[in-house]
Amino acid sequence: MSGVVKSPEPEESPSAGRDQDQPVRSRRRQPVQARSRETVERILDAAAVLLEEGGVEAVTTRAIAKRAGVTAPSLYRFFVDREQILDALMEQHLERLGAFLAEDEAGWTPSSLTELVERTLDSFAAYFQVNHNAARLWLDGRVSPTVRAAVLLDHRRTAEHLHGLAVAAGLVAPQTDLLVFVMAVELGDRTLDLAFRERRDPDPDVIRHGRIALTAYLEAALRL
Repeated sequence: MSGVVKSPEPEESPSAGRDQDQPVRSRRRQPVQARSRETVERILDAAAVLLEEGGVEAVTTRAIAKRAGVTAPSLYRFFVDREQILDALMEQHLERLGAFLAEDEAGWTPSSLTELVERTLDSFAAYFQVNHNAARLWLDGRVSPTVRAAVLLDHRRTAEHLHGLAVAAGLVAPQTDLLVFVMAVELGDRTLDLAFRERRDPDPDVIRHGRIALTAYLEAALRL
């Protein structure tokens, strides 16, 4: 789901001037006092709004500070640069997405590969539809190294989870190569990318064709 988005021009920040080929990531300062937590929430909320309005390209520290109504020094107290803000947003959405999927799957056992594909794809689409800034971050944010790393790690975890679901339901043998599900997750990612491209609501035709393609792939791959 890699979006074709150009990185914004470099901004001045406490990390400005370092070697851009080998960026140094520092640990994000965690807010302790209620006022500090409120400031961080305002910063993240502002970044989320900017994502919805203009995509990742619109998310700069300068724009975030202005939208959040905070000074640049206040922003840099908690975030070194834009990457840390995107990283924090990604952490939020991964936690919320995990809870959303767990609730959706509660008490459910897939009866077929078709049902496994349809339920999983529809669940991701439903989350992105309600949380549009998450869709823009997830689908267009691959220009950010931190977002890209988080998405790829989550892809692996999703593949392992689906493999476990399929095994527990008796749909595949325990020794089934995990690569089959890694491929399925990557294909599903591309489906969601196309379904939400320049749209707030997923294209139902793309989702429908995606279900067909993913089911056909799994059935064919499991026959090899």
